[in-house]
Amino acid sequence: MKTNIKNFTFTLIIILTLTSCENSQNNKMGIFDKLFNKKVTENNEEITSIPESWSILQSENNGKPMLIRKNVGCEKIAGNKNYSTGCGIAFQVKFPDENGLPNAEKEPELNTLEDDIFEIFEKDLNAIIPIVITTSGFREYVIYTKDLSEFKNRLSKLKEKHKQYELTSYNKEDGNWKTYKSF
Repeated sequence: MKTNIKNFTFTLIIILTLTSCENSQNNKMGIFDKLFNKKVTENNEEITSIPESWSILQSENNGKPMLIRKNVGCEKIAGNKNYSTGCGIAFQVKFPDENGLPNAEKEPELNTLEDDIFEIFEKDLNAIIPIVITTSGFREYVIYTKDLSEFKNRLSKLKEKHKQYELTSYNKEDGNWKTYKSF
């Protein structure tokens, strides 16, 4: 019986704590964010520049190495409601090594393509590219845009310029930047 009372008391304390967190007038954090002290804000402000601080993460995909370049500076703007459409541009690299990673010596145009992707999509802040994933002979750019039709126009221009690559894309609603936060 004492264990049940202790469990009940502990549960009651948690519920009261969660309720008081939820009812706080200045609450801009979710319940679990408050408990785990994560900083979350309502993020609708206009972005005037993209914070830059890149990290390289390593993982595995189907037994092959996965390299993830993540702009951790974007933590400050992740979830911005003006950039609620998540998009991606993916393609197969021409000369992957035995681990499925690109060979820069055999494929120097890969650098030009990447420069063009950042220039074309991030100019005038129409889009933000916070993640680049390379694995299993493919590269993908995770992008958040504020204007999907403009994203598509720019993608068409990119495809025209880089015909040697079969550029594929997708888009989906991702107002909370769930994809970005998953890495």
